[in-house]
Amino acid sequence: MNIRYKFIAVLLAVVSLSSCSNWLDINPEGVVPSDDIDFTDPSQMYGPVSGVYAEARTRMTQWEIWPILNVRGDEVTKGGGSAAEQMDYSNIENFNYAAAKNFWAMNAAWEAFFKVVNTTYFNEELLDRFLENLTDEADVARAASYRGEIVFHRALAYFYLHQLWGEIPLVDPENVTNAYLYKSRVENVRAHLHELLDYAIDVLPEQNELQGAVNKYTAMTLKAKLALIEGDFELVKSLTDEIINSGTYALVAQEDYYDLFKIHGKLSSESIYEFQFSDFDAGDGPQIYADAWFQHQGPRNNPVPITGWGFMLLQPEYLDFLNQHNNGERDEERWNLAVLESGTTTPSGDEIAEFDPDYMEGKAHYNGKAYTPKDQMTEGRPDYGTNNNVRVLRYADVLLMNAEVKARLGGDAATPLNLVRERVGLAPIASPTVDQILEERRAELSVEWGDRFNDLVRTGQAASVLPGYVAGESEYLPVPLRQEDLNPNLLQPAI
Repeated sequence: MNIRYKFIAVLLAVVSLSSCSNWLDINPEGVVPSDDIDFTDPSQMYGPVSGVYAEARTRMTQWEIWPILNVRGDEVTKGGGSAAEQMDYSNIENFNYAAAKNFWAMNAAWEAFFKVVNTTYFNEELLDRFLENLTDEADVARAASYRGEIVFHRALAYFYLHQLWGEIPLVDPENVTNAYLYKSRVENVRAHLHELLDYAIDVLPEQNELQGAVNKYTAMTLKAKLALIEGDFELVKSLTDEIINSGTYALVAQEDYYDLFKIHGKLSSESIYEFQFSDFDAGDGPQIYADAWFQHQGPRNNPVPITGWGFMLLQPEYLDFLNQHNNGERDEERWNLAVLESGTTTPSGDEIAEFDPDYMEGKAHYNGKAYTPKDQMTEGRPDYGTNNNVRVLRYADVLLMNAEVKARLGGDAATPLNLVRERVGLAPIASPTVDQILEERRAELSVEWGDRFNDLVRTGQAASVLPGYVAGESEYLPVPLRQEDLNPNLLQPAI
């Protein structure tokens, strides 16, 4: 069964918390109402897990999160109709954090990720109520695996909170609505993340019976990304070697690469995790839609259904990079996938109206990884991106992490690197350097969950590449002013 159909069958409701005003006084949507569950029936035990998937995909694809994650790198600028539209994204892009401290979108991102964390705790409690009634060992084992899926999503939300803010509060599981939590130091946040992911790795199956649900290797991939940021190259090597040697994943063929982020590429052989959405192949009726995640990146002034707000415009520097990446020539496969050029017709036959923003040189180039062609959309669904998924973790990233650490530690870096290069028609590199592998990451992983900014920071290149970046000051955003008002403890030093 495809997990996206499982979601729609689960009854979801809002669980009301106390009415006190505090920074965690939020209603965790996606929690299965306990009155509708027979906790003596093991067949209903997946309900709380489905609720976590639903909450994660809803909250973590809120459109306002995406620019915050990505504009600090050198791939995109905020875009929009004018330089003044959502100006605080430009403040974040230029590392003028003080001016953005009261930015509504930054506060919304903070709250969205913590809503996911809270939901994992609430729904884990529901799973515990099943455990009280289980007598069959197989059911007990399934419950442990289900808990691993919940815990993974807690780690995923914490990972992006940490990526953005560094020192963050860690929710007290004994009192999820605690109003007075302190920030935790970076090393403590990372230690907690490893603890969560180690637990998930230990209890999750190598293959999940539901297509697209998380498994052991999903958790291992996230742990490897964390270890790469920390510079623990031996751990990255061990984790990525195991994922590769498992044979669970494979890169799609070159002829399928163009569709990798489109509807035809959903849940491909290289998908390690993606947020799933569906219109159930029907032109009307219920659907699970990614709100404005696709729309805010869609072409401005274009006819329905290929239309949007024109945010997340690719920087000229990134376009120049792609135009030179194939031995001084255009990296054609990457360009067709990652770049949606205004004033042209796409390989899928969609005409994209030219947009010449007055705050940029030249015409607009949109993020091609958010492009869903009209001929792949269900007739009758006018909203851009309907029925497409949002990719989160990919096998290409695993291969490139593996190549990088082997280039650093010694080992066969060429094989994993060249798998990624050759599938887009690029010549192999016999003895790749770390810099060449980092360039390949830039080409392959553009505009994906802030990976480029992370790479520049962890390799010490950010200050020389990103105007306005100051080492030791620009790595993390400030805590949103709204959260400090609700919880003054967030003004105190991390513990």
